Amino acid sequence: MSWKDVLVIVSEADADEPALALGEILAGLCADCHLSAAFLTPLPDEPLAYEPTVVAGVWAELLGRARQDAEVERKKVEARLKRSGKTTELRTAEALSRDLGRVAAVHARYADVAVMTRPTDGVGVELREEIIEGVLFHSGRPALIAPPGWTGTTVGKRVLVAWDASREATRALSEADDLLENAEAVTVLTVDAKPKMFGHGDQPGSNIAGHLNRRGLPAEVRNVDSGDRSASAAILEEAKKFNADLIVMGGYAHSRLRELVFGGATRELLRTTTVPLLMAH
Repeated sequence: MSWKDVLVIVSEADADEPALALGEILAGLCADCHLSAAFLTPLPDEPLAYEPTVVAGVWAELLGRARQDAEVERKKVEARLKRSGKTTELRTAEALSRDLGRVAAVHARYADVAVMTRPTDGVGVELREEIIEGVLFHSGRPALIAPPGWTGTTVGKRVLVAWDASREATRALSEADDLLENAEAVTVLTVDAKPKMFGHGDQPGSNIAGHLNRRGLPAEVRNVDSGDRSASAAILEEAKKFNADLIVMGGYAHSRLRELVFGGATRELLRTTTVPLLMAH
């Protein structure tokens, strides 16, 4: 495996255990892999008030509390890494919440892959999406997302490739090379695909499956209609039927007020996937 440097991006020891475990499995795929973690501390925004002295006092208190809570979690993550048995490193960074995604992207640039935990509904979901978005769209590296509660023992043995013949899907598949080399079964899945000259060609999925076959990979094509399901729901249902331990998919976004935000299918899959998800943009 040419991936040698695996980075796990975390902010809470317990909530990010799936990402830590997945990173540990990746690092175990080669004898000289390096496992590291970037512990990110979100700092509160400056409170609004008319009196500058009030603002300074309140903000100092909020910053102190955030750093104190973060230090407790950092020590837990440090102890967890020591138990991994791999060459490890713990980096730390802090930033205002709105800047944390860009900070995460900078750290991800110095690794082969960045592993994170999937956002869940509730407190912190927007911050986790901000971090994933930063890595996916600004780092130039693939993002590997672990589902909450994930306790798998393998990744890349049974791979489902969500294929739409786009540049993003092609990039994601290329980034997945290191995991695909050990695949026992690969399904190229298309959803509502239509033959098209500038896209799928005459037989959706067949060209990319043929490319994978020529590389010695056991790839087969499955074309499905979404019916009354969303595209992401169709992908997850097929992944479950296939018993996939990895989904590979392009990461999509659209521009709004000069900021990158997730497209609908990307956001929905990020919030619902029950299978590790490798994305690239």
